[in-house]
Amino acid sequence: MRKGRASPGRGFTLIELLVVISIIGLLISILLPSLGKARTAARELKDGVNLRSIQQGMVIWAGTHDDTYPIPSLLDRANSTIDPMGQPATVKDNSGNIFSVLIFNGYFGPELTVSSAEVNPRIVRDTKYEYKFPSLAVSEEAALWDPGFSGYPGEANTTGIGGGRRDAGAVGNLSFAHTAPFGQHAGTWKSTYDSRQATLANRGPSYDGTPGLWRLRAGVSGAESNRLKIFGGKNSWGGNVAFNDTHVQFFNTPDSDQLPMTYRYTINGSRTWGDNVFVNEDENTGQPLGEQFAEPGSNAYLTIYGDVFNAGGQNLINPFVD
Repeated sequence: MRKGRASPGRGFTLIELLVVISIIGLLISILLPSLGKARTAARELKDGVNLRSIQQGMVIWAGTHDDTYPIPSLLDRANSTIDPMGQPATVKDNSGNIFSVLIFNGYFGPELTVSSAEVNPRIVRDTKYEYKFPSLAVSEEAALWDPGFSGYPGEANTTGIGGGRRDAGAVGNLSFAHTAPFGQHAGTWKSTYDSRQATLANRGPSYDGTPGLWRLRAGVSGAESNRLKIFGGKNSWGGNVAFNDTHVQFFNTPDSDQLPMTYRYTINGSRTWGDNVFVNEDENTGQPLGEQFAEPGSNAYLTIYGDVFNAGGQNLINPFVD
């Protein structure tokens, strides 16, 4: 009995191959946005966890420091860490020094102060942090924090940094904005457990306008800011905000109605609007007071800053812009 020869296997025709390629392309187009959204959601979650850990560290610190979060000028009265060189001691109270105090004392590590979604290549984790005998302090033995920790890139000539930042301030080590502990705002730089007091956030851009009608400022500080790329959109900010009761919430706007603020006078049809956490608004008129004015106001005003200088009897700040 003769056995028939096996017929050769049938391959794909060109049309069938094109159909398969089209199906694969369609699946990729469907799955890639979903994967991108999943990665973004994971970063948002990780950032929220990090912010909560930082806020919890601040609360624990406050438990043994009269309910007050770190204020370097009050800690370093002997100038063993930084010598203000005849300037007011408050020049020490910049962003880098504040967070370095918490890292130096073991409340969290420098990896937490850089966002998982950081987009500025010059803001990086401080891998050279000196937990003992910091070489840039006035006294390595008596130092209360490592003054080499940079609040933001370019701090080489900032006041209140003593021997200078590590690597001549080429990079920064902090992604998150915070309350500046001056004037009326010092009242919220405390462990109040108030669920309405915002203390930390993914840093945000600059705005012009008035409550209810905020608009991004033109240029690199606003409409072209890196800060919109962290979690926001092309024309809007989005990010995590930490509060004094240690809860963290993600917002898609800097002036959420969950952060109500009532002004003395009616503004754009109402007295009550969501507080823009990146603007220091006048409590009567809602007009922006200016980024350098950190003292007046009971509203939230979150920023990263370097220079602290005294003018007219009040502390002014020089905010970081990127």
